[in-house]
Amino acid sequence: MAAYFKQDGAMKILLDHRADCNKVFNTVCTPLFVALSAGSLKCVKLLVKAGADVKGVGTVTPLIIAANEGLTDFYNCLLEAGADPDVRDDFGHLPIELAAYNNRRKDVEILLLVTSHVPYVRDWSVDGIINFVKSMPSVKDDPMYKMKPDDLKLEGSKAYKRKDYATAVKLYSMAADQCPDDSTLYSNRCLFWLKMGEGDRALSDSGNCRMPATCKELH
Repeated sequence: MAAYFKQDGAMKILLDHRADCNKVFNTVCTPLFVALSAGSLKCVKLLVKAGADVKGVGTVTPLIIAANEGLTDFYNCLLEAGADPDVRDDFGHLPIELAAYNNRRKDVEILLLVTSHVPYVRDWSVDGIINFVKSMPSVKDDPMYKMKPDDLKLEGSKAYKRKDYATAVKLYSMAADQCPDDSTLYSNRCLFWLKMGEGDRALSDSGNCRMPATCKELH
């Protein structure tokens, strides 16, 4: 509640009395996530100083939230605490790509200094990244967003077999948005995350499928 209402004074008292700064509620929410969503830099700094996990829970990270919300002043605090700018969201987007998509040039400038160069963006500069992102099809123009879940799963499986794991994750995430109760989507996406070296995300997906201890190969 202190984070939600930007009550940094109350936050400091709670943390001084050893309140759990990494307590998870509603599956993925932590006090840090709430403070970011509320736009309270003071609360974020207090939480980070107290040892809040800046890596995130499941498939959402503090940097992704900051990039989506345009929290320019929050980046340095998160990055200095060890936040990873190379972690993608469910749809394969980097924080710097999210910032570029929303025309936040200052954000792109900050993230450019710490984000690893990706080969599909030839001009690795502020203008180059913004132009690349703007050249990509919008949601309404992208035919993938009009596909049915079964078709998304089929194309995702094809992407997996050609070792394009980022695309496989994107397609299965889109299918999961339409069919959130389909446990096989999470089971297979768990495997994709493992192939990408994203153990934490794989673990999160394993908890959403009926066989939490295993992630089976696709057939």
